[in-house]
Amino acid sequence: MRVPLPHLLLAATLLGGCKTTHTPAPSAEPSTAAKVDCGPAIPGMEALLKPAAFVILGEMHGTKEAPAFTAALACHAAAAGQPVRVELELPVAEQPRIDAFLASEDGAMQPLTSGEFWSQQMRDGRSSEAMLQALARLRELRRAGLPVTVRVFDVGAVGGKDRDASMAERLLQERAQAPGETFIVLTGNLHARRDKGAPWDPELRFMANHLLASEPGLVTLDMAYLEGSLWACMGRTEADCKVHPARPRYAEHAATPRIVLMKDELKGRYDGVYGVGALTASPPAVSTSTASPTP
Repeated sequence: MRVPLPHLLLAATLLGGCKTTHTPAPSAEPSTAAKVDCGPAIPGMEALLKPAAFVILGEMHGTKEAPAFTAALACHAAAAGQPVRVELELPVAEQPRIDAFLASEDGAMQPLTSGEFWSQQMRDGRSSEAMLQALARLRELRRAGLPVTVRVFDVGAVGGKDRDASMAERLLQERAQAPGETFIVLTGNLHARRDKGAPWDPELRFMANHLLASEPGLVTLDMAYLEGSLWACMGRTEADCKVHPARPRYAEHAATPRIVLMKDELKGRYDGVYGVGALTASPPAVSTSTASPTP
């Protein structure tokens, strides 16, 4: 098993690394005096990062850029004094391990990745090195005294509901517990669609559509990127989970990190896009005998 070191943070990501400088403290408690460098401001973020905002970032799983963008946006919001709740599309069974990791003194990765999710055969990009690096970054922000909470919401299909409906219900439960916090939700870009229907099912409702009745002010963004690569499962077998090429998407808004609101142009599917530059595949964080982390 191989897991990236916790200090392999976001230095190689689209924002050039957001480093935290800790002020020495006499106790083991996080230092609220620490100064946090969130990196350059993201153009367009001021339109989103308002108190109690509900922002959904639709991603292509298995890239370095999407988890890094999520952590950077959370850093900017929290540094501005907003309590932030980062919601990740990971199984809810992982929440206790994530909580323990965030509260740990040493930031050891192995206990965090001991669950089945990180080593299962079909790893679709969510259990990536970049996701671990984002969790490590969020842990640093918390230890620096920033008001950041990390939660997960993939409950699968529950109680006769499909997965999108169940995940939406989970997020609404989280929202009820923290109505005044800024929510930053990272999920697959189909789950982030606010409109109803798909070419294969005109009645299909994605997660964001289920949320609209309770969160009419939510803002959902699709991912804009240049060409590159991503780790994804493009089939139903383990062999289909590998590095795949990525063609540009919304390239005119993708060259540098930015947020562009353009609901009309996107025909109501999303409220806008967030640019991340060229995509870089992020392989599974945990190496097993059946899957290599660096194909």
